[in-house]
Amino acid sequence: MYKKQSIILLSFLSSLLISAAAQTQEIRAIDNKRTIVLGVVEFPPLVMKDIDGNGCHGKAIEVSSLVLEKLGYNVSVECPPPARLFERIRKGHVDITVNVRGTKALENNVIFVEKPFSFLSLMIMTNPKLDKRKTVAAIRGYDYEGLRQELEDDNYIFVDMANSSDAIQMFQFGRTTHLVTYEGPYMAYINSASEVIKDVVISIRRDIPTFFAISKASKLKQPLLQELDDMFRSTDADTIIELMSAESQ
Repeated sequence: MYKKQSIILLSFLSSLLISAAAQTQEIRAIDNKRTIVLGVVEFPPLVMKDIDGNGCHGKAIEVSSLVLEKLGYNVSVECPPPARLFERIRKGHVDITVNVRGTKALENNVIFVEKPFSFLSLMIMTNPKLDKRKTVAAIRGYDYEGLRQELEDDNYIFVDMANSSDAIQMFQFGRTTHLVTYEGPYMAYINSASEVIKDVVISIRRDIPTFFAISKASKLKQPLLQELDDMFRSTDADTIIELMSAESQ
């Protein structure tokens, strides 16, 4: 009798363990299905590298993560150099990023959400103390809304760097006469640098909108695009950053 009861108890416990394992696998499958990879590049002050160099932080990451979490996604953040990020987007390893529409490296590889994420001021800086060499420091892979092509057509020579900080340093060290940069990263750099070029000349300034850009190779492409469009369709805020900042207050 005791042996029979033990067998029944063991069978019951085994069934509970099997059921629990199945539920755990189901939960993990659901979590994996809703995990989204957000890829961003270093872009002070919106995206800044952590001190240990293993991650990044900033307003763009905070706002993007808040939006995606409100939609029910688990957010995993990557912040590689631009060239690597663009390749991961092309392959669908990164689901979503934030960028301008004119980036050639993203052309035909992403779908843009219509609501602007933020506005950036694009500038050409010139060091008047150098000769009139047509050398320009810039970020590799950035088209700058067609400005790169305009300058190349006018025989400017680009010195491409991996990120905004490296490009700004190239200009600040006097290695190039000109710099194509967005105002945010430039101001963040000079506010923290001990020595900077004085009396630089701003020859061009353009306000450029940025957008959420969804990888066409992402498995979440269709639901994510629909969810983001629905989320922002009726808002009167000019940008997503403005909308989410107002909601968090």
